[in-house]
Amino acid sequence: MNRALRKVLLQAGGVARFGPGAVPWRTLGTVSEGNNKGAQQHYDIIIVGGGMVGTALACSLGKNSRLQDKRVLLLEAASGFKQPSIEQYSNRVSAINKNAHRLMKRIGAWEEIERTRIKPVLKMQVWDACSDALITFNYDDFSDNISWIVENDVLLASVYRQLETVPNVEIRYSAKLADCTLVRDGAERSTVQLTNGELLTCELLCVQSL
Repeated sequence: MNRALRKVLLQAGGVARFGPGAVPWRTLGTVSEGNNKGAQQHYDIIIVGGGMVGTALACSLGKNSRLQDKRVLLLEAASGFKQPSIEQYSNRVSAINKNAHRLMKRIGAWEEIERTRIKPVLKMQVWDACSDALITFNYDDFSDNISWIVENDVLLASVYRQLETVPNVEIRYSAKLADCTLVRDGAERSTVQLTNGELLTCELLCVQSL
């Protein structure tokens, strides 16, 4: 998950790492397009995909003190967010490593995850496929848990609740991507076209699949 968060499509084209120095901050200047109904709506950052990676990225960007004046749009194809069931457990889970754990704590989602459902990994054994060789990791060998197992729905719900407190991040449901044009394709800005015909422009376009 942490590795996937770093993959973004830049207006310059291609996939690159998002982080300090990856995109000059001055290139993300806010541009006002006015309120004309026929005008293209402009955002500084558009994130396509409201899964775990997309929501965590949107929340992290929205809570970044250096990006408080930037408009961030999160596009989600589903008609709305469905709260996970407290009584029923889901078999779709993720192993959260130390980096993802730090990210969840930084955006304020980890405390709610802990209050809901979580299971630490205290021991791990890895076998070689072609021999009897194996290696074992134990909780006693480390100062913290090896990792944590979290239901995807629980993690997603916790991040969504944090997103509700971020004023510069807008979420659009039932928003399906039809096409996009990057700067490398000759456009002045990255352009996103939705299936309803609406056109959006941005300085930074991030497309997530998880």
